[in-house]
Amino acid sequence: MTKKMLTALTAIIFVLLAASPYSAQERQIGNGGTVLGKAEVEKFRNDQISIYAETEALFEFLAGYDFIRQSEAMKNYDAIRQSLARKRQQIEQMSDYQLMSQGNTWHDKYALTRITKLSRSVRTDAKLQDTLQKVEKYIQTNPLRRTFPASAVGDRLGNLRGVIASTSYIEPDCDYNDPSNYPSGVDLGIASGVAIALHFAADLAPGELEEACTLIPNPVHIVFAIAAGVADEVLNALQAIATNSTYCEALRLNVEDKLKDDRGLTTALVNVNYYLKFMFKSCEAALATATSANIPVNCGQARFNEAKAFFDGSGNFTGGSGANRLEAYKKLRATYQNIGASECVQ
Repeated sequence: MTKKMLTALTAIIFVLLAASPYSAQERQIGNGGTVLGKAEVEKFRNDQISIYAETEALFEFLAGYDFIRQSEAMKNYDAIRQSLARKRQQIEQMSDYQLMSQGNTWHDKYALTRITKLSRSVRTDAKLQDTLQKVEKYIQTNPLRRTFPASAVGDRLGNLRGVIASTSYIEPDCDYNDPSNYPSGVDLGIASGVAIALHFAADLAPGELEEACTLIPNPVHIVFAIAAGVADEVLNALQAIATNSTYCEALRLNVEDKLKDDRGLTTALVNVNYYLKFMFKSCEAALATATSANIPVNCGQARFNEAKAFFDGSGNFTGGSGANRLEAYKKLRATYQNIGASECVQ
């Protein structure tokens, strides 16, 4: 190649490089290897900012429920939230050159779009919000149902009827005032679907980011891993509450059937303390509900007051002998039969 040709080729390259204000600074960003211009760089910046802003929003959404905020999974909430905010602010303050020079360290566009949409759909889903509100209500209205968070249960073990090592009978945690109020199959389906989606998002987000030539934990991945764990615990809580509550409802129907009259009266109903306690608590709740609804209870309250002599303040049977057990049962049966009756049932 002649000297003239080399000189001409050098001049052409110089003109081409000088024609673009970003030619000396442009970098290949993302897996696609695309060279970005000014407008595209700003679009890229906004996309990266959005994933951190959306992740912050998801984290704050979960923390808005007290039972989630108090869980073990959220113990580092403040530090992680600050990490997200710091990373977002770094991207906002970077020059175009700094942003492009670190192009290969950012989130892949495909993963970014999927994660952002998924997060937004989770925190704005009205049905999921309704399900989470139900879980919070279950926990707040009946502390004994606190399968979530585990720390709220204290020293009391959960209901373990289904495990191999369980005792012959474990008392269920029943809502006597509203025994039919428990999670539906729809609630369980929603929680299950959200858990699967959040696990998918956690897998999409890289576990580490490069910063100043050092790999650091990716706060986006951390948040989605926490969110997926919380979703699993919510699903577990719903399943435990549903299992427990359906057992309570079946027991209530059986006991109420026996309280109607003497048909099918079994020795177990009189001999097992918990059945007597369940009768006592069921009658107490039934009286309160009937009174609030202006349904006549006749002398039901008087019979219930007489039954109280055999129970302590928590409804535990303290009458002792078999004769007293039978007497307590008769008083509770009369209590129940007086609700809505045309006249006093003795």
